[in-house]
Amino acid sequence: MTLLRPHPIALALATALPLFAWAHDTWVLPSSTLVTGRNQSVVVDASVSTDLFIAERPLAWGELRVTGPDGKPLPAGERSATALLSSVVIELPAEGSYRISNLSESLMASYQDAEGKPQRFRGTPAEFAQKVPADAKLLGLVHTLARQQTFVSREKATVPAFAPEGRGLEVLPLDAVNDLSDGDRTRFTLLLNGQPLAGEKLSLVREGNRYRYDRGEQTLSTDAQGQFSVSWAAPGRYWLGVSHGDRPAAAPAPQGGPGGPMAMGGTRDKPLERASLSATFEVLPR
Repeated sequence: MTLLRPHPIALALATALPLFAWAHDTWVLPSSTLVTGRNQSVVVDASVSTDLFIAERPLAWGELRVTGPDGKPLPAGERSATALLSSVVIELPAEGSYRISNLSESLMASYQDAEGKPQRFRGTPAEFAQKVPADAKLLGLVHTLARQQTFVSREKATVPAFAPEGRGLEVLPLDAVNDLSDGDRTRFTLLLNGQPLAGEKLSLVREGNRYRYDRGEQTLSTDAQGQFSVSWAAPGRYWLGVSHGDRPAAAPAPQGGPGGPMAMGGTRDKPLERASLSATFEVLPR
């Protein structure tokens, strides 16, 4: 079977979507959120899809971080990809809870080339430096940090004092987030660049939206300390999503230039800043 390596911009485009425009969701999904006995590892799949947890195209790995129960970083294992999803093996050497986080960084720009023709760019910061001339006239520039998170435990779910990762959006659990049952309640702090984010709205969706007319989205809000809580109403796997930052204005595609809307606003020195987060949880029957 031929393994495909996804382009990192697939993630960037998907995570630049507004929170409530659920054309596509990004997600990471562990094979199990709690392993016991001889099991000492999990496989984490990552994909971009319209229907939750039904893989459509692989999500590119960016900066993949694994944090152990003691708060120390651990290496990620073997990676692979198919036409539908990316996967990575995570070893769990000690009992307790682990954080798995994938952070990607991208730029979207519109600019004029040396002949004054409109062009657009979507890619990583390194690709931007290579492909967009330094003296090109920028019409707009958007910088996006997109993170996907999940949590797994070996033998028992604990409440480790994970340090903030510091860039973009992330959630810090204030209670155990594995071995959950319906009826449980879990508290979190939402952070932006390592600081609590007050007054932000998040979206919570239970899997199975493919099989119901109503997406069943629940809106949550952070308080003045950036904290919020989730009451897990039913068993299943859940997707938690939030998007924050400047929203670029779209302009019609220029005649004779590349098709599609172009990002407007932001400069080379001060691009529009956006961040997005999705986190995955599992709830079992009580």
